[in-house]
Amino acid sequence: MNMYRATRIIGIGVLSMCMAHEVVASAVPVVNAGFEDISGESPFNEFTFGPLNGWDLYDPNGVTDGGDGPTYFVGTLTPFEPDPVGNPGVFANFPGGAAEGQRVAIAFNFAGSDGQGEYGLQQTLAETLAANTTYVLQVEIGNIDSATAMNGQFFELQGFPGYRVDLLAGGVVIAQDNNSLAGSISDGEFSTSSFEFTTGQAHPQLDQALGIRVVNLNVLDPAFPASDIEVDFDDVRLDARPAIDGDLDVDGFVNVFDLLDLLAAWGDCDLPCPPSCDADITNADGTGTDCAVDVFDLLLLLSNWSV
Repeated sequence: MNMYRATRIIGIGVLSMCMAHEVVASAVPVVNAGFEDISGESPFNEFTFGPLNGWDLYDPNGVTDGGDGPTYFVGTLTPFEPDPVGNPGVFANFPGGAAEGQRVAIAFNFAGSDGQGEYGLQQTLAETLAANTTYVLQVEIGNIDSATAMNGQFFELQGFPGYRVDLLAGGVVIAQDNNSLAGSISDGEFSTSSFEFTTGQAHPQLDQALGIRVVNLNVLDPAFPASDIEVDFDDVRLDARPAIDGDLDVDGFVNVFDLLDLLAAWGDCDLPCPPSCDADITNADGTGTDCAVDVFDLLLLLSNWSV
């Protein structure tokens, strides 16, 4: 089939679409997603220390001694107003306050303990990895600013030690954001880590429990060798939606952008087909022998056309 005929089919197919559809994402429940629940914990001024409700300590190298000191502290921080009368609404460490709610999760260690190993928090979810599903994981990442704590101690927190956010299934990492925001988060600000993962008809971890992990990489920022080390996390969200055949850019729609991607990949694919030939949507799980982007892929894309 030549490209001229393919283009005619595209025009006819698009014009014949009388209704568009959108696949709606559903939230996967995350316990204590905003780190607001500190029931049963022991607050110390604006802090709590140790594993949080719904979350477990992640410490693969055994460096944190439980996460409640004296060098490593995992817990929560409530940014407070140092001068609520003269300068109301301006908070220590994060001038705009928490990204969501009042508290944020912290992964802190004192200067000089960098490089001993990554650590953080993780949670195993009740839901399991499903076939033909697109997952979107978002976490607010905080680059904490230097400030004086409620007890009068000043914490020098310049620089950024790096972070990672992992999506797991059955304890195996299936997707991650490995420090992509480094260098782009201003002191005292949050920025959103966001990434997607789509399963096909088959995946080694199908039906295994999903999990989320947030990590302080504990790498010294060479520009600030005397600073303490801290990464903050807030507002963890995981959404899931059925994967759509033809949604090549994984945005929840099948539209002209996916059509252009398919046309750009038109023809035979190099082996192995997935993931080197994502536009071969009739062979998306890699179990077929098609390994070509052709009229069959085009018709499948058009059948799922949305806006």
